[in-house]
This record gives sequence, C-alpha cells and structure tokens, in this order.
Amino acid sequence: MRIAVTGGTGFIGQNLIRRLCAEGHLVRALARPGRVQALPQLPADCPGSLEACEGDLTDPASLDGFLEGAAALIHLAGRHDHHSEEEMQAVNVTGTEHLMAEAKAHAPDDMRFVLVSSAVIGQPVYGYYRDSKRVQEKIVRSSGYDWASFRPTLVYGVGDTRHTGPFLRRCAKQQGTYWVPHEGVSKINPVHVDDVVDAILLYLTQEQVMDVDSIYELAGPTGIPFNEFLDLTMAAAGGRQKRRNVPRRWVERFLLLKGVFTDVTRQRRGASYFFLHHDHDISAAIETLGWQPRTYATGIAQVASGDWWRSSQE
Repeated sequence: MRIAVTGGTGFIGQNLIRRLCAEGHLVRALARPGRVQALPQLPADCPGSLEACEGDLTDPASLDGFLEGAAALIHLAGRHDHHSEEEMQAVNVTGTEHLMAEAKAHAPDDMRFVLVSSAVIGQPVYGYYRDSKRVQEKIVRSSGYDWASFRPTLVYGVGDTRHTGPFLRRCAKQQGTYWVPHEGVSKINPVHVDDVVDAILLYLTQEQVMDVDSIYELAGPTGIPFNEFLDLTMAAAGGRQKRRNVPRRWVERFLLLKGVFTDVTRQRRGASYFFLHHDHDISAAIETLGWQPRTYATGIAQVASGDWWRSSQE
C-alpha cells in the first residue's frame, strides 16, 4: 500500500514510518525544506521503501503531486502551543485545507484520511492549540473521504528527546528533592509510542474497519495518579530523590501574588492540568481494532532500559 505521511520527521512520525516500511508499505513522507535529512534511515533489507517529498503545508504549490496514487494519508504534522497562534493557524488549520485541496486534485477517490491529533481531548483549560486541532478534525470529517481520527494522550517512548529523555534525566538524579506543585492525586494516562503505531497499523490492515468513519482515543489501560507516575519513572531511571508535594492552595496563592507583577497564564494552565483527572475511553480501539496498550509501569521500564536518554541529544 502506498501511504503518504506528514510530520514524518517528528517523534511519532519517525516511529510510524519505520514500522510502515518494515511491514512492506511504500511511504511517501512530506518534510519541510531543509528537513528531509531528519526522516528516519531504513535498513538495507527493509521490505518497504521511503520516498522523501520536500514541501510545506503553508505553501499549497509545494504539495503538488504529494497525494498522487496514495491509498491513505496519515496526517501527523502540526504546530504546538509553544508556537504563536498565527503559526498554529497557518499549519494546523490552513495547512490541512491545503492538503484537502491537493487530495481533491490528485488523490484517488477512495483514499483514506487518517488524522493523529493529541489535543482534541485532555485539555481542561482554554488553549488555541487545542481549538486549532478541533477545527482541523472538523475539516477532515467534512472532507468526503473515509476518515479515522486517532487521539493519543501523553505519548512517551525511546527517541523522544523533547519530553521523555529530559524527564528521565531529571528523575535519575541521585540526591535532592523533586518538588511537585500539586498533591499528585489527579490521574494521567500516558501511552507508549509503539502502542500508538500499533493502533494505526491495526486500522490499516482491517478493510472492514476502514469503511467506517471512526474516532479512537489512545491511552494506557488505566489512569494512574501523578505521584505514582513520577515514582515509577524514578524507579525506572534509578533515581533517589525525595518527592515532595506542595498543596494546591499554596500554588494558587503563589500564582496570585506573581500575577500582580507578570503574566502567569501559562503557569495557570499548567497547574490546572494537574488539578483534574484525565480519563480516556479507549474501548473503541480495544473492541474494534483489537488494540492492547501496555501499562505505564511496563512501558517506562522498557524505555529507560537503554542509554539513549542519559545525555542530551538536542
């Protein structure tokens, strides 16, 4: 199967491309100008193949022919909330519209549109990134193509040098205190990157599933309190710090005082995230696709077993 992929230079995208090619698929990956070299390297005996396509979602002319002959498009690319609202609008919303125009011009009529978007769920407070991804999903759902939306929560795994690696290094410290700015009882539900890829591949290999427009939330098998999440990560990394929790009321008072002198919007959003439980209904992926995610205890032990994270690779 010829599969087009956007966001192939990112953490999830690189893992997905490797697996697709290992399964014998022909992958055409879109990479921004100057970023083609960041696409994953495949072994010489790989049964599939990778075709690099240089283009930019904000430049519709650069997408010309990208979706020609593609049986499926897996759309991973996006601008996250550390970018400006203008950039998020240009890539997440307008960029998706450009992809739709390219699909109508060159893609087969039976192409499947697979959207992978992590911000449609799990955001308890306002953020433009979340809203831009919701609009993106609406564009896909109204496209006229068969579609599936995969909604992973916090994704972790080997090779994640932006989040997982730094977090493991912090948890591996042999002394000192790890201060937690909340009681640590709210539940989160991280999902291993390999499990996210598994879900997408299960979808692509079941013809009867691809004929039904679907939404799949992806998370671990059950939520765990943040304190347990942190303790499991410290144990996996071999850390010996003491965990100390700061009560919520003191955090709120501190932010109230700090807000008199500076903008604390981002800090308030971050604090709010851990004041609420994050429960995710993964039953659709389990019952329809036969998906079985691993527990965080198992996953983080596997991720931390190597040395890839012990020094900064950024």
